Amino acid sequence: MDKNFDSLALRLENKIYGTEKGEIRLQLLSEDILEFCPGFSSGGWKILDAGGGTGKFSRFCASYGHSVIHCDISQEMLRMAEIENKKNHFSSNIELVHKDLTQLTVEEYGLFDLVLLHGVAEWMENPADAVRHCATLIKKGGYASLLIYNTNKYLLKRGVNGRLLVTDNEGKKKRKLTPTGKMTPLEIIDILKKSEGDVVLKSGIRIFNNFLKIIEPRPISNEEWLEQERRYYRTEPFASLGEHSHILWEKK
Repeated sequence: MDKNFDSLALRLENKIYGTEKGEIRLQLLSEDILEFCPGFSSGGWKILDAGGGTGKFSRFCASYGHSVIHCDISQEMLRMAEIENKKNHFSSNIELVHKDLTQLTVEEYGLFDLVLLHGVAEWMENPADAVRHCATLIKKGGYASLLIYNTNKYLLKRGVNGRLLVTDNEGKKKRKLTPTGKMTPLEIIDILKKSEGDVVLKSGIRIFNNFLKIIEPRPISNEEWLEQERRYYRTEPFASLGEHSHILWEKK
C-alpha cells in the first residue's frame, strides 16, 4: 500500500520541508526547472504536482503564473496546503485533488506541460507503474520532474557513520520518515528510457549537507551550504551522490 502521511504531516513539515535541508532541496529543484525547462518562466503552463504534500512546489509554480493541479492521498497534507495557498493568494491558481496519481486520467484532466513527482515514488507500492503513468499524462514537448530517494547514498552514509553492520534486528530504531526506496534512480531512468522521450538532466540534491550525523560546531553558514551544493550537484560523480536524484525527462 502507498504511504499516507495523514498522521505524519506536521512532523514531515517540521523535520523536512521547513528545515535547512528542505530549503536547499526547494532551491536546487527550482533552479533545475528554470534552466532546463524552456518556457517555464513565461507562465501559462498546466502542471500536475503529484503527491505534492503541503504544496511548497505548487506555490513556486503558481508564482510564475502557471495553473497547478495538486493531488495527494493525504487529506491532512491538502488541508495544510489549502491554508498556505490562501495565505499566499494562490487559491485561484492551484486546484487541490484528493486522489492517488494513478487515478488521474487524460480523459478527465487532459495532458500536462509538466508533471512533478517529487519524493513520492519511493513511498509507493509500485513506483515503476507510477513513473510510467506520469509519462502518459504529459503532452509532447512537456516534461516530467522526478525526485527519487537515493538508496546508494543512504548506504554510504550508514557506512561513514559506522552503522553499516547494524541490522534492523540489532536494535536499530525504525525511521518513519526514511523512504522504503524500492527502486534506485538508475532503475527509474531505465524505465524512462523505454518511453518516448529523453532524460535531459540528472542532478544530486543534497550531496554534502548533513552527510555526517554530528558536526559541531557547524563549519559553514546556511548560505555557504547552498553554494557548495550548487557548485557540484550537476557534475559526476557528485550528481550520483545526492540524498535524492533529480531527473528531468522530456517527452518526444
